[in-house]
Amino acid sequence: MLAACATVTTEKAKESWSGATYDDLVRVWGAPSRSGKLSDGADVHTWVSDAGPTYRGGSSVGFGIGGFGGGRGGGSVGVGVGASMPIGQPTPAPPARCERTLTFRDGRVVEQSWIGPDEVCAEFVRSKPG
Repeated sequence: MLAACATVTTEKAKESWSGATYDDLVRVWGAPSRSGKLSDGADVHTWVSDAGPTYRGGSSVGFGIGGFGGGRGGGSVGVGVGASMPIGQPTPAPPARCERTLTFRDGRVVEQSWIGPDEVCAEFVRSKPG
């Protein structure tokens, strides 16, 4: 139960950047992928990060050899051997992506939109200084 409380989610990662400055983000995430300005003068910056590819295993074939023997007194002895071989190559899944768009007013983050799975986006939680 305690481990569940310590798990970082995308929401917690987003909250950790609320009020941060543009320079804070660039120091940690690097330059944004896209930037723009809204009609009200707010700056909008988007950072995109791809996780490495994951691989899905292919099909496999299994076969085995087994036997049993009977003996006096109704006892039996079992012996078996098994093996499995993959067919084909593992298939790479597309890389997971976390896209973070942050809106800045008066030099601070005021709005955020994060798109991507928790296992990728939650990695962008802001570390505590010190």
